[in-house]
Amino acid sequence: MVNLREGIKIFQCAPKDETEIPRVWLSSGTIAAGEILPESAGYCDRAFVPKEPWREPTLEESALLWTEEPPPYYCGIGIVRLPSEVLAGFEDQGISAIATQEELKAFGIRENCQKTLDKIIDYFAPLCLSSSAPIINGIGGMPPGLTTSTIDRNRGCHNGLHTDNWDKLPLDRKHEATNRICVNLGLEDRYFLFINLPEMTLFEMMGGGKDGVKKNWMRTANEEFMQRYPEYPVVKLRIAPGEAYIAPTENMIHDATTADKKHLDIKIMMRGYYRIPDEF
Repeated sequence: MVNLREGIKIFQCAPKDETEIPRVWLSSGTIAAGEILPESAGYCDRAFVPKEPWREPTLEESALLWTEEPPPYYCGIGIVRLPSEVLAGFEDQGISAIATQEELKAFGIRENCQKTLDKIIDYFAPLCLSSSAPIINGIGGMPPGLTTSTIDRNRGCHNGLHTDNWDKLPLDRKHEATNRICVNLGLEDRYFLFINLPEMTLFEMMGGGKDGVKKNWMRTANEEFMQRYPEYPVVKLRIAPGEAYIAPTENMIHDATTADKKHLDIKIMMRGYYRIPDEF
């Protein structure tokens, strides 16, 4: 077994959850999607997914995953709970009745929807570290039953666990990359998947040399890491309805899963430079 290492930390900006449902689980490692999923699942070649079974972390593992202080935006994950007055507009417009991606697309272009989205922007504006105003990059939804949910639009297939590359920065500048806010607007908990190691740590674990830090971290490097360390666990983080996560998706292997959901997974995404607050 590969022991969990200290790396990217989770901080709960939101009030502590009063439910008894766990917040975090660990997978048994990673596995090539083609080894366990049928071709009809639509995965790209050499895509990797979490390996079951899932389990709750030990006390020692939890200490490695959680922090009591807001971590830096480039290597930390924050959990934020939005106030009801910010979310009320979505419910008033009937978002809970949306069952398909087509219905969600029509919902997103309504005039009243844009006014409600502006409230989300205004709410997160105080967390923005740049002079540019926050921008919503999209409101989207994925159907239930997906082991991982992200689709590589260029290749037309599910890319599995991956790192975003919007900023196209070399490895030694990944700490300068944008991070992401993702708001759960669905009816159910949603689940964010990630490997809790920054990309520089992955690079070092694979024995990378000095020249490599000047290169962009490529998809093939993630695949090599998961092939070399197949027992390194994936973290599954629960994000309740009305909550959001702030995460450095340009600096970590990640995805989301809808495997255990019954309803459309509806989310809002914002990319930028967002700090993780003490309380929010």
